[in-house]
Amino acid sequence: MTHIPVSVIVAAGGSADDFHACLLSLRASLGLRDEVVCVLPSDRADLRAELRGEQWLKVIESPAGAGAAERWAAGVDATRHPIIILVDGDVVLSAHWLDPVLEPFGDPSVVATGPRCHNSFGPQQAELPKEAMASAAAFKAFARQWRQDHRGEFSDVDRLGPVCVAIRRDALAIAGGPTADLPWDGLAVQGRVTVAHAALVAHVASTDCGLRGEFTDEPGAPLISAALIVKDEADVLARSLDALRDLVDEIVVYDTGSTDDTVAIARAHGARVVEGYWNEHFGDARNRCLEHCRGTWALWVDADEIFTGDAKAVRAAVAAGGDARAFFVTIDNQEGHEGGSGHSTIYFPRLFRRSPSRLYGRLHEQVVDRVTGTAMVGPQLTTAVLTHVGYTALRRTVKSKAERNLRLAELAAEDVSGITAIGNLARAQIGSGHIEEAIETSRRGLEQAKENSHRVLFLKILADAYLALKRLTEANETIEELRRIASTAFTVDEHEVKLRFAEGDYERALEIVAALPESGMNDLLYGVGKGRFAGLHIDALSRLDRNQEAAEQLRRSLREGRVPVPVARMAQVLGAADGSLAEVAELLPREGVRGLLFGIAEAPPEAADELLEALWRRYPGEPTVLTVAARVGRLVPLIRAMEWSARLRQHGFAERCTLLALSGNSRRTPRERTLAAAIALEMFHDEAALPLLNEALAAVPDDQSAPVLEEMRVLAPKVSDSIELADA
Repeated sequence: MTHIPVSVIVAAGGSADDFHACLLSLRASLGLRDEVVCVLPSDRADLRAELRGEQWLKVIESPAGAGAAERWAAGVDATRHPIIILVDGDVVLSAHWLDPVLEPFGDPSVVATGPRCHNSFGPQQAELPKEAMASAAAFKAFARQWRQDHRGEFSDVDRLGPVCVAIRRDALAIAGGPTADLPWDGLAVQGRVTVAHAALVAHVASTDCGLRGEFTDEPGAPLISAALIVKDEADVLARSLDALRDLVDEIVVYDTGSTDDTVAIARAHGARVVEGYWNEHFGDARNRCLEHCRGTWALWVDADEIFTGDAKAVRAAVAAGGDARAFFVTIDNQEGHEGGSGHSTIYFPRLFRRSPSRLYGRLHEQVVDRVTGTAMVGPQLTTAVLTHVGYTALRRTVKSKAERNLRLAELAAEDVSGITAIGNLARAQIGSGHIEEAIETSRRGLEQAKENSHRVLFLKILADAYLALKRLTEANETIEELRRIASTAFTVDEHEVKLRFAEGDYERALEIVAALPESGMNDLLYGVGKGRFAGLHIDALSRLDRNQEAAEQLRRSLREGRVPVPVARMAQVLGAADGSLAEVAELLPREGVRGLLFGIAEAPPEAADELLEALWRRYPGEPTVLTVAARVGRLVPLIRAMEWSARLRQHGFAERCTLLALSGNSRRTPRERTLAAAIALEMFHDEAALPLLNEALAAVPDDQSAPVLEEMRVLAPKVSDSIELADA
């Protein structure tokens, strides 16, 4: 095929042999009208030797230490064709790779295209088997078959990697010119970015890769930067930042558009705040945050996570990190209804070397090498623990996390094809209650899955989906299929225990829980242990009328700082064993109270009030208890609303007065609303109660006016006298 003339810019790099292979494969694929400029670092005499006698290209020299952006810019300035192709110097190109890459440019809406690429960041990435990279001949044969299998396939994506791309010159200029990662945001707003699947190139990605030169630590850089992206996190941010004080050298908070006090709280706690924007993409937002960090290492923290590890031990391990590029951190998720109903643990590379890393993915983003796109991995740092309260049911509802995640997963599936996008979509669907859709997506994922870990993921999602729909036969079949491929027994047991409970086989469910380790990792690196099923354990014992054992299991969990069942269920379990909710306040350590309070407002008002009263006696003056009591107070009996109102006002929270909240609550009776407003006016002389009182009085039925007024004479005599005088 005859293609339009192009300008190829090669950033010389890699070993001398790799560079020689790149030039050899490039020359064979070019046309007579194409031009090639090679940008040569001044300190690479070994690569200069490979360019002797190569009259088909022009060589320009870049200053020592010049970054990728400067090298690309120099090459652009030295060329003239409308289509520019940027190629890293250790890329091996396959035969006829250029034709499918240039084909989309027949459409004027296309601004950039790239081939599939081994060892490249982003949606271009192609995982090649080892045998395909064994020799030049093996790669040539593999690429030929690849081209036949993917002929005519193109996908629109949101970005490409920095290794091998074709871009319209004018679009690149409008986007501001080349950058280290290339300005994909600026290019994407101008038109379409595509991947040509039939074109395949291989990136050697050695340590001498020319794209790596600028990704080094600054002299004198601090050791650890904490990086947070936030929006409307005023209820949790302060505690998260406080917990980081002894661990990190700087905190960078990237705000994506808060409307509450988040920014002020961050600044008050010493964070450097960047007031940014949100573009429906977690990876992009986190990368924008990392651009403002200076540390050699970056710790990715969410606003609803609390560092609970050993700061000195973590810093010592990081300082002695050697060749490590990342550390796995323990993330303890306090998930479930009302701050409980079980918890889970995952292990994730949240602590990583900043300069060679970036976050990739619109949702469930991953830490990857910014050039090759390979996952940043390393040893587990047991002293680094983040306690995450963001998965509690109430907080998920308030933050609309399920709906947001589903929307982002759907957008991600449009951005990038592949098994990861399908997996994220299935997880988001089941998390947002779209169970049937999750089943369909998981089945599609199983059809495409080639790696065992992907098959495990989709079978686990399927098992949970069938259990959610009470389709127990299909759940059992899926669990048995999972058993055949899982490498650890508890990868399966965590689903079987839920199946046996759903079947009513509580004895078998208890046996499975008893056999689980105290802690361990399943095939997907999620923590599995007895503690995760504490709520189910308690319920199974209770259903077998083993009430004392159920209560003792609950007490054990509370002592460990975990709230495994909802407040109403705790009241039942403890009550059946001659206990009470007051025990919860005594048993739960202070650090566990916050997780309980996040969801306590969803409990029945009587139970919530009883537990809040016990917590108040244990922790008098605790602001978080008052904050929750303000929400619950509008639902409790009038006398209790009076008590909470007095406490709130005494501690400076008059604007959250429970009497005023009750009097404005249309779900309460006109009598209750009238008395609440009258008491607030009588006791606290709060003029805000007056319009509420008038509104409530107008709603009192005529046949109840006299009894209501009589009660008012007792509870608010001065207010009742003024009403009688007005009537007179």
